[in-house]
Amino acid sequence: MLLDYSKIKNHYLAAKAAAEKRAKGALLALRDAALQRNKDAVRRSAVDCAVGIASGRLPASQSVEEMALRLVMNVLYPKSTDLAEKVISLATKELERVASFDIENHDTINEANKKAQAKRTTDRPLNPLAPKSDEEKQALDVAKKSANIFIALCIRKPELIKLLISISSKENADVLNKAVRSIMHKLTRPLANKYGAAKIALQVADMVDQSNTALLLSFMDNLAPIEGELPSKELIDACHEIQAQRLKEDGEKDARFIIPVVSGMTRQTLIEKLPEFVASEDIVFKAALRRMSERHTRHTGIFREESDKEGMTLCEQMVFLHRMDFAAAKLPQKRYLEAIKICLEDDEIFKDRVILAALDHMSRMFLQGESLPLAYMRTIIMTCSKHESLHPWICNELLPRLIDGQIYTDRRQWEGWMRTAKMLENTGDAGVSSINAIQQLPDEQYRLYRAKYPER
Repeated sequence: MLLDYSKIKNHYLAAKAAAEKRAKGALLALRDAALQRNKDAVRRSAVDCAVGIASGRLPASQSVEEMALRLVMNVLYPKSTDLAEKVISLATKELERVASFDIENHDTINEANKKAQAKRTTDRPLNPLAPKSDEEKQALDVAKKSANIFIALCIRKPELIKLLISISSKENADVLNKAVRSIMHKLTRPLANKYGAAKIALQVADMVDQSNTALLLSFMDNLAPIEGELPSKELIDACHEIQAQRLKEDGEKDARFIIPVVSGMTRQTLIEKLPEFVASEDIVFKAALRRMSERHTRHTGIFREESDKEGMTLCEQMVFLHRMDFAAAKLPQKRYLEAIKICLEDDEIFKDRVILAALDHMSRMFLQGESLPLAYMRTIIMTCSKHESLHPWICNELLPRLIDGQIYTDRRQWEGWMRTAKMLENTGDAGVSSINAIQQLPDEQYRLYRAKYPER
């Protein structure tokens, strides 16, 4: 007997429509009960049910949850001060309930995450806001619903943001914290439109404790315009003001507070800020570089002559990292070299054409009388190991060009040149050899090279 799938589908849709009609009737009944003036206990129970459905505590379909949320926020909350207070109190209770659940199940979820991570077949990094296991996903889905209703309240009453951040920052309430960060845009965009991004950033920074910095940073990050738009001067100034007010324990500035707006800063300003980012943790340093270049994804290998343009291309980042006066910035030479190495190792971002463009620009400036940066030849040596595709260019163009600039007059750079030439002298690839560049050396330098690296 063949099944009539069209009839089954129609039956399902009819049953679903009937269920939603009954749910809608129940919500209307809750509305009527909540609006009774003389029965406070009934009012509170009705509001509690509506909030429970909207936050996912009471089982319902997604469409019913959405209807309950609209009932709570568009009907009950604005109806009276008493109802508004009840909604806030009960929504806070739901958020606290989720936080307590996360804390109690912290170890279980972490263990599930570790097992799921061990089963992964790729090293590709996960989205930090994505669930790592089925257990975390279930907890995250519940947490998002409670966070969602509280965020709706924060839009109407911004002073509640302090409570949202405080509860979500509790120790081991990691899932709730992740849930809030993943939907933070639902809070920041309406607030930015209503009050202005700069004003609300300063207001929230003023109300949030130092212990809740992580969620404040998420809030500020989501206040920045989406890709394609520049942050306003007012928001940039506000981020600098917040940074100045929230110094680290050692009294140093925390670079994280200005990362959301670096795409709107001029290149000259970013050059001045670069040591600040290099001095930070690797994850902060890389986030700053990503933000600087986010508006220049089509011009990664370009070095612009104008310094008053916003942001920094990937090519410019490599150039100015090499040129950075780390001693004047009181940075260890080791950290200066590490910062460049971090970029070179991230070959999904700093591709071979970006490295070529940066090395090419610095070598051409060398011919015009500018000194080569300290790390220049070290970068070329690392590039030889990382990017075989650049071997022909290095052999046929770069090494001869450096000879024209008399690189052998600088002992350190000359040593790097010889090492590079040696690496590429006998590559085994047809047409790829540094021998032609070596033969272009002046007689004295050629003898020095052969004394160090005899012909085979």
